[in-house]
Amino acid sequence: MKKITQKWLEFAKKDVENAKILFDGRSYEGSIWHCHQALEKTLKAIIVEKNIRLRKTHDLVDLSEDAQIRLPKNIPEFIDDLNPYYNPIRYPDVAIESKQAYSRIIAQKILKTTKEVIKWLKTSIQ
Repeated sequence: MKKITQKWLEFAKKDVENAKILFDGRSYEGSIWHCHQALEKTLKAIIVEKNIRLRKTHDLVDLSEDAQIRLPKNIPEFIDDLNPYYNPIRYPDVAIESKQAYSRIIAQKILKTTKEVIKWLKTSIQ
């Protein structure tokens, strides 16, 4: 594994750790945002490991396509659902429509699924 790939994965691991800390501290918005970041960095690890040009984007759907891996049915759906959570925390004029968007239940599900997806994604890195 390339050194740069390892760095991306280390950053992703730290984001998962931060997501857990924020979840435990009831900062669900921050927790979900770090889950997005962890998946983004894991996908970028796959891309750089495969010598694919890394685009400067935070779009998980685009990154998952760039990674050129065959994803199980549930992963693209999860990525698509998580993708909109990036903008609201960074751009105040963008809103998540549901008042439940940052609830404990939603954040807990996203954190759990993020860990599972990252575990699966890492299997595609040789």
